[in-house]
Amino acid sequence: MKFLKIRDVKDPSRGTSKSAGIDLFIPNDFEYRTLNPGQSLLIPAGLKANVPENYAFIAFNKSGVATKKHLAVGACVIDEDYQGEIHIHVYNYGSEPVTVNPGEKIIQCVLVPVLY
Repeated sequence: MKFLKIRDVKDPSRGTSKSAGIDLFIPNDFEYRTLNPGQSLLIPAGLKANVPENYAFIAFNKSGVATKKHLAVGACVIDEDYQGEIHIHVYNYGSEPVTVNPGEKIIQCVLVPVLY
């Protein structure tokens, strides 16, 4: 799958050669933000993706982000015909404020076949 970087952001990457998910990062030009409990945030990912025909790129929680920061991914599906910048939607489900910082690994996405 091909990505086009449109902001200063780390390249999407897999943690290991056998990782199902491709990690996405918060762009380096993003100003840190603090989310209070119950708040959500839409973060521009700085990427466009060329999702192959008959596939969707699905966002999932990173286990460390979910368990340590109590952030869950919200909007999850990037369709094959979406041509805009990917945005990362996270929600603070914890009981404490959480800060998200530029350069942080925040979600992982998996390329999944779609049967129409």
